[in-house]
Amino acid sequence: MLKVVAAVRRRPGMTYREFIDYIVNVHGGLTLANPLGLARYVQNHVVDGAYSTSAYASYGAVTHRDSVTELYFRSPDDLKRTFTDPYTITVIAPDGEKFSETATTQMAFTRETCLSEPSGTDDAVKIMHFLFPEHGSTAQDVQARWDDIHAAALAAAPALEAALRGLTRSDALPLPDPQMARHFGGADGPAITLMISLWVAPDALEHFRAYEKSVLASGLFQADRCYFLICKEHQIYPPM
Repeated sequence: MLKVVAAVRRRPGMTYREFIDYIVNVHGGLTLANPLGLARYVQNHVVDGAYSTSAYASYGAVTHRDSVTELYFRSPDDLKRTFTDPYTITVIAPDGEKFSETATTQMAFTRETCLSEPSGTDDAVKIMHFLFPEHGSTAQDVQARWDDIHAAALAAAPALEAALRGLTRSDALPLPDPQMARHFGGADGPAITLMISLWVAPDALEHFRAYEKSVLASGLFQADRCYFLICKEHQIYPPM
């Protein structure tokens, strides 16, 4: 399914609790009032994560995240209708500045592929792994080689594989409409190439490190740009 991803940091002056309350009850409420062409809207509230690697003394250009938005669409027409509608442009988009540091938002237009349907996830934790290609590698390069990289990483982390409760990959696609980028207000930072989401039992989180290490050892990704987030899903639309 087509999916827009936006990794967000809260605006200055907001506590994390205030931020979560706002995006769920206010921003989410605006969406529920007029969902337009949306098929599904999920907020991923970040509870932990790691940015870059310990090989670097500072974070550099990596920005911490507080939430990741996932907007699902059944067709390109539904997506275009949503982002060009006056309600989105005059109500939804301006509201983003009330809770997010829009200049640092990272967004991508993707196609999500479900590799293992999430099941038994009520108490599971979702890990979102954001990957950026090494200089000289293209999005097509890393996407084409991902199956082998993933298989090697699972072999390096058998305890994680045994604890998997769901797995999806989201491959970045060219933006179909520049209005999408304007909507989120993101900076001209590195483009998200690939995002992998893994649902695991909470006691298996520690085993993700072996998986991550193997992925980065492939040499296809900029280790100083990549990061992973540990999240709790909250579905806004359709209401549950």
